[in-house]
Amino acid sequence: MQEQSLFKRTQRMALDRILRNIEIFGDQFPHFGEGSHFSLSENTHWMTSFWTGQLWLAYALTDDAVFREAAEAHLASFQTRLEQNVNLDHDLGFLYTLSARAQWQLTGSQEARELALRAASELANRFRPHGNYIQAWGPVGDTEEGGRLIIDCMMNLPLLFWATCETGNERFAEVAREHAVTTSEFLMRPDGSSYHTFFFDQATGKPIGPRTHQGYADDSLWARGQSWAIYGFALAADWTGEDRFIEMSAKAAARFMAELPADGIPLWDLRLSPDAEHWRDSSASVIAANGMYRLAKFVDQERASQLCADAEKLVTIALWK
Repeated sequence: MQEQSLFKRTQRMALDRILRNIEIFGDQFPHFGEGSHFSLSENTHWMTSFWTGQLWLAYALTDDAVFREAAEAHLASFQTRLEQNVNLDHDLGFLYTLSARAQWQLTGSQEARELALRAASELANRFRPHGNYIQAWGPVGDTEEGGRLIIDCMMNLPLLFWATCETGNERFAEVAREHAVTTSEFLMRPDGSSYHTFFFDQATGKPIGPRTHQGYADDSLWARGQSWAIYGFALAADWTGEDRFIEMSAKAAARFMAELPADGIPLWDLRLSPDAEHWRDSSASVIAANGMYRLAKFVDQERASQLCADAEKLVTIALWK
């Protein structure tokens, strides 16, 4: 009952804010927060689809045409972005799962379906067979970035799994699975914590080593990256049913909870030195909670109950405390 109440309260708050933001954002996309407001931009950065995805979720929950119309108005900009190759990298998964694929699934738009499949093809083309990973940033084969994969990419894989289901072409799912396996072997530590990024020799696929980009240090624990691991491996398990991804998500979830500070709100990096800036990151809490809820359906009742309790705790503290 408490979980249901939390869900309804959170849903109501989210829907109210999304409705208000339709008028505020217009035809632009929120980028980053500036005080109590968002900085807005054109469809050029990796987060633009988060706003579109919120609109589609709101429509799915309410069947209210105001959300659908606002979301549909975004499709043209995503089409232009793909055609003009505007800042496209491994986050093609984020960008087109939450926009074009969502539109296809909720409205049956063939135009949106074809756009999502084209994006999946572009994402699959970033796969590097020497090393078995999807290159994160930069043009494929870039001298500086060609050897890098990052933990965030686990969240981009569903677009590829979906593309196999839609087309029957197994290559999409094979690329996604191979990348998930490589991530489990090189970005995940034995204690369930994660590195942010890892480099391979592009010519041979030989592992070079981990390197952070957004975390505090190469050997620290970036909070949002750890939450991507929880959610991303749970999604991989959802599409494949493989035990290795279930257990990897579970280990990541246990480590996330073990590293939380006493107040339950993660620091931006969970392993900071005393002299570092100790900023909070509630977004990591919410991402982790979503992953835990997804993971709960794959484990026994006792583990599932604990995961749901941990997820509820994370959301309650992040949003309501």
